[in-house]
Parts: sequence; structure tokens; C-alpha cells
Amino acid sequence: MELFSPAWAEAYCQKLNESEAYKKAAATWEGSLALRVRPDPSLGFPEGVAVVLDLWHGACRGVRVVEGEAEADFVIEADLATWREVLEGRLEPLMGLMRGFLELKRGSIAALAPYAQAAQELVKVAREVP
Repeated sequence: MELFSPAWAEAYCQKLNESEAYKKAAATWEGSLALRVRPDPSLGFPEGVAVVLDLWHGACRGVRVVEGEAEADFVIEADLATWREVLEGRLEPLMGLMRGFLELKRGSIAALAPYAQAAQELVKVAREVP
């Protein structure tokens, strides 16, 4: 399954809904999150691509893949190689944000801080998607 493809995005949303740990950690989360790949024509992303998750109280109510800019409450952006490092467990997202490998394009760290455990579970679940 190709990373950031519609099939991958649907599988990710389904796995989030199956995760009891995510449900518990994200019980108060309300809003949308976009995981965006920066534009890279050589990799087939001339305008960038994003997986936009509709997250609500520990459930993924829907997901869509969009080309170009993503509309979401929080948008986290990186190049494809960095996303692979995150999903392979070689880079923790918080460290990636602090070191500038991941960029919070919309939203604020302060607004995300209360959901640190939910964010960790989002990454853990994403690592389970083939």
C-alpha cells in the first residue's frame, strides 16, 4: 500500500477506530489534522499531498486525501523521507518538530500540548498500516 494514498488513508482511519489506546488518549480531541507531504515532482507529488483526518472524541469520522494545500485545524508538513522516518520509528514527531524536520503549518504547539498522548497514539497506529 502506497504511503499517503487513498487506500493507505482509509486503512489508517479504520485502524484508529479499532485502537482502544487511541480512543482513550483522544477522548477530548475535537477537530481535523492534516499530515502533508511537501511538493516533490520527482516523487509524484508536484503540488504536495495530504491525508486529512476528521477526529472526534477518539474516533476517526472520516479521511480524505487532497493535493495541494490542506484545510484542517492542524497541519503538519514534512518531506516524504521524513514521514517515512516517523512511520518506521526512527524519528519521534516531537523531536522532528523541535529539530525542524516536521513543520506545524497551521495550529499551535500550545493547542496540541494537551493532546500529546493522543498524538503519540496517532503515530503508533500509523506505524501499523502496511
